[in-house]
Amino acid sequence: MKFEPATPAEHLLDILGGKARLQAVSTAAALGVPDLLLLGPKTVVELAAMLDCREAVLLPVLRLTAGLGFFDCPEPGRYALTDRGRVLCRDRLGALAAFAGAPEQWDPWSRLRVAARGGQVPFVQTFGRSLYEFVAGDAAAGARYDAAIDAYTRHEAEALCEVADLTDAHAVLDVGGGQGTLLRAVLRRWPELRGVLFDLPSVVARALPSLRAEFGDRVHGEGGDFFAALPRGADVLLLKHVLHNWDDERALALLRCCAAALPTGGRLLLIETLLAPDQRPDGAAMLDLEMAVLLGGRERRKPELRRLLAEAGFELAATNALGGGAWLLVGRVRGAGG
Repeated sequence: MKFEPATPAEHLLDILGGKARLQAVSTAAALGVPDLLLLGPKTVVELAAMLDCREAVLLPVLRLTAGLGFFDCPEPGRYALTDRGRVLCRDRLGALAAFAGAPEQWDPWSRLRVAARGGQVPFVQTFGRSLYEFVAGDAAAGARYDAAIDAYTRHEAEALCEVADLTDAHAVLDVGGGQGTLLRAVLRRWPELRGVLFDLPSVVARALPSLRAEFGDRVHGEGGDFFAALPRGADVLLLKHVLHNWDDERALALLRCCAAALPTGGRLLLIETLLAPDQRPDGAAMLDLEMAVLLGGRERRKPELRRLLAEAGFELAATNALGGGAWLLVGRVRGAGG
């Protein structure tokens, strides 16, 4: 039964309990509990032994996570996976849930109040370097980050392939494409399409062997700085949740590089989370705050993105909802007289 706060105090206390709910779900995913329960119901004792965990800590994690609907408790001390809980498995969004409670994601939030008074980006305050520098230098954190982004990208890639139409495209460039998860989905959906993964050289070096093993000469990678220049030759560019990492000045510089790499009429498939015009506390509002904590970036409203696109040389041709607060904005490069 869903808890409905009856008083302002209960409302506040329910919100403050969010830390326990998030960490319980994140810990269950990080330990691999959903994947074990996918094989069948198990007791707390069995799970503790299989995971080499303390039963006294595992039990409250399971109890709270079950109360949120991810597990069922058919009899005392025995847990089973629910349909809702299936999304916490590693092949779904489990890696994203695990990352949400990891130190590199969790610890910087305690410094948000310092940043509000003019301090550094909370992540930099915590670790002494940017998020991307940190995950590049810490193998375990880098693996968690890559897995989390990969899980969320798979989720959005399915939606993109449902609403986009690339049947008339020849080549696609995935800008800041990480492990190439979105590019992989697009190349599977449109078998005649060629693809290029563009990211930092070290990122491309890790991702390219797997892509080449599946797609052969249809795909290649290039490393570089997307604020300097992008490879030419593609008629479609993918830019997924990259602009929100940056302030308007840097975002505009990146969009201008995108426009310069495309022919007249070329398309930019821009995936971003759109802030609502009101003050609703939805996923976009929470992600907006998360970007301030982790990177010093921000989410934007649709008029703000339309303005940035126009200043960079694009016209906004279409907008489609992808679910979960994410939207696909299709920009077309204007001609010289546009």
